[in-house]
Amino acid sequence: MHAHPDDETITTGGTIAALVAEGAHVTVLTATRGEGGEVIPPDLAHLEGDRAGLARVRESEIAEAMAALGVRDHRFLGGARSYEDSGMAWGPDGHAVAAPEAPANALCSADLGDVARHIAEVIDEVRPHAVVTYSANGGYGHPDHVRVHEATLAAVESAAWRTGRLLFVEVPAEVAEEMFDPEQPGFAETGFSPATMIPTKAPEGEIVIAQDISDVLAAKRAALAAHRTQVSVSGGFYALSNAVGTKLIDHEYYSIGAGEPIASATPLSMTGYAPHILTGLDLDAVEAANRDPAAEPGGTAAGPGEGLRRRRREPRKPGILAWIHAGLLGILIGALGALQHLNVSVVHLGGMPIILPWGLALALLLAACGLWHLKTLYRGSGPMLLAAFVIAILSYLLGQPQLLPGSDVIVTGTVRSAVWLLGPMLLAAVFAFVRVPRGQPSR
Repeated sequence: MHAHPDDETITTGGTIAALVAEGAHVTVLTATRGEGGEVIPPDLAHLEGDRAGLARVRESEIAEAMAALGVRDHRFLGGARSYEDSGMAWGPDGHAVAAPEAPANALCSADLGDVARHIAEVIDEVRPHAVVTYSANGGYGHPDHVRVHEATLAAVESAAWRTGRLLFVEVPAEVAEEMFDPEQPGFAETGFSPATMIPTKAPEGEIVIAQDISDVLAAKRAALAAHRTQVSVSGGFYALSNAVGTKLIDHEYYSIGAGEPIASATPLSMTGYAPHILTGLDLDAVEAANRDPAAEPGGTAAGPGEGLRRRRREPRKPGILAWIHAGLLGILIGALGALQHLNVSVVHLGGMPIILPWGLALALLLAACGLWHLKTLYRGSGPMLLAAFVIAILSYLLGQPQLLPGSDVIVTGTVRSAVWLLGPMLLAAVFAFVRVPRGQPSR
């Protein structure tokens, strides 16, 4: 969960790429479109102050960055332009401070409950095993980062889905010194400015995880380069609008804000920390705890983690788009199946003709795939049953010559047509009693 396009890559890009490479489903949620960002390239300087224009450019930048990291599920919080970048200024201590002015719908001035509700809706939809966001200080103090931290913490506690672990991005003090050390090999060639003070704030929580991203540094670097209005990349370094050079490091660090802690007996990496954000997290136990409202999570951290222990709410009903989707899919399957189901081939075995109704088999397979798609997509039987009903009605109409002369040539009085008329409804009736499995890659 991040505030602006580029934050996801700067703070967690390596972790994202590593998880995707492992086969995990990663959802990146961005609160704003970064309308208030400063613009680095001179040829794009006209975008600074043009909030709508810059938003469009940054939408394309984050799409390119997501492709570089391998992410297929990126979303903006709240849909179409719900929250805007609050803006910031660089304070005298090198940390971000609130901008003198902010738009009416600025994220940092939005109602915390509304922001948390939008995040909770996504949590309930994607059912993550772990959620990652900023620590309470926002990393370097940006007010939008702080608001995202507050809202994510509230969302994890209020969502129906019980997340197994909530993680906060942190940077150890010694790592921050390394990142901003201008004496490192290659720094002089970048043309970036050396830091007069370290802009990263001290860690808020106890750092317990160091995610190794050395194998995916190239992907993170490519994603950083995609955010060209906000980030300059040179060699193994990058800089934001303040032109201060920062080294690309090979680990990303986290504390645990809620959920399953790192067990004391956990083997540690060479860094002295747990090697992965999912280390010690039993994914099957997270799934089981959400299936059984009476089940207790394996363990929770003190404080906010207690909010993870609650009764699960009933899932939300499918929205209007689900019913429209089901109706249109039913029309498509009904038309294709009606045109296809009468096709046969005849083979002769021992002088006897054998009819192979391959058209009917393909039509029923199409119906089965479409109905199961609706069943698993919406995790309920309603849209699936609607599609089956639409298929049956359309097929029936295509067998009534009094309604459309010649239509009975499409759906006839043969056994094959009778099976086609009844088959999709029977399939839907069977699927309605099949429980959709929840075993999935880590999320």
